[in-house]
Amino acid sequence: ILILVQVNNGFFAILVDEILYQTQTVIKGLSSYLKHVKSISGFNILGNGEVSLIINMEELLNSIH
Repeated sequence: ILILVQVNNGFFAILVDEILYQTQTVIKGLSSYLKHVKSISGFNILGNGEVSLIINMEELLNSIH
């Protein structure tokens, strides 16, 4: 399974094993002591209480190049 991502004027694909589910969410910002983690742009607290991290796709693409 490939997920196609558009960043700025370019596209890239991410290979994943499985898509568990799709949901709309509110992204919460990181605390000031985690701002140095550039590849993560925020987090979300799921309905079951687990925390999911939001990937900063622009930084991910920059780290590949």
